[in-house]
Amino acid sequence: MTTAIGTNPYSAAGTAYGSQTASTAATAKAGDTGGNPAGSATSSGDTVELSDAARAYLASQSTDAATLAAEARKWFDAQYKSTGLASPMLDGSVALDMTSVSRESLSAIAANTGGQFSSDEVVAAGATLQKRFDDALTPHVVVARHTGDYAGLYKAAADYLDKAGADERATPLWISTKQAVDEGLALAQKSPMKAPQTTNGNDPVAALLQETSQVSDASGTTTDAAAATDARARLDALANKARDAGTELVFDSTRKTGQLVDFSSFSNQSLAVMTLNQDGQFSTDESRAAKKELDQRNRTSLMSVFNGSNGDVGAQSLALLNHYNNMTAAEKTASGYNSDLESRLVQNYRLASMFGSGSAGSASGSNASLVSYLS
Repeated sequence: MTTAIGTNPYSAAGTAYGSQTASTAATAKAGDTGGNPAGSATSSGDTVELSDAARAYLASQSTDAATLAAEARKWFDAQYKSTGLASPMLDGSVALDMTSVSRESLSAIAANTGGQFSSDEVVAAGATLQKRFDDALTPHVVVARHTGDYAGLYKAAADYLDKAGADERATPLWISTKQAVDEGLALAQKSPMKAPQTTNGNDPVAALLQETSQVSDASGTTTDAAAATDARARLDALANKARDAGTELVFDSTRKTGQLVDFSSFSNQSLAVMTLNQDGQFSTDESRAAKKELDQRNRTSLMSVFNGSNGDVGAQSLALLNHYNNMTAAEKTASGYNSDLESRLVQNYRLASMFGSGSAGSASGSNASLVSYLS
């Protein structure tokens, strides 16, 4: 089963950055839908009117974009050979790992440069572009909802788009998205303390706000009950394996005998439900060991946040907000994340924005408070 062209598998709104890729490519082909599967309309039936510059781009296909497209074509073919997949899409979701594909290459694929890509490949590239956009903007959504600074949210979206290379900037997708974001920014500046009511269907910020305001099942993850059942089964299997080896499964690393539990195959959600143990499926030792493992994983993740921010308190705060936002409710509870901590992170970000990132002004005191999250 494949996804209809233009459908956004990551957003209920279906209009975030990357989702209208195929329709813009189809429009630029001036009605050429016969030999190009990207000629289908979007699920909403919307098309994007291209500027002369955008049409000229698709007609000329710059050398750089063409080279990227050629390399991307080779990459897809190699992936299909190694994975056995015939398409990057499976049951409406991206099934091929595209994390190693650069933003520039994704843009070339999404624009169907040279007509080398299938409709599913175009959709997968667009969905991946959108997912990266959403990941970058999600912490700014949290800040906007706490402070009412929706202009700052749109400014962050504009900054993200402005980091695009020359080839991406020339694509119809980038052009239409940037126009929509600029329009949203102008409206947000006129109406502070609330999200602007935009009417541009290409506005990715409005789509992200709509998506994050809708109730979903733990961000698409498995239920806590299923995670608990899975964890119980894994523990029982480890215990059986230990007995077969003539020993017992233990949960304390100071024990002189026994096989110490290995949590490497357990998800963070499973460790969280074990820690909370709301249905009483786990012993005290099991819950205690699960919490220790979960705390260690969180500490490692948080350290990577700090090490990657070069002392920029604002960047640290946004990265932490994104880190916690990606957790399930059980993980947040087990990790001690609550509205107070979220408010502190937002405040740290605001101080860093006001006084400058790094250690200047009042933001210098925030760095110490951020480090305290590791304890």
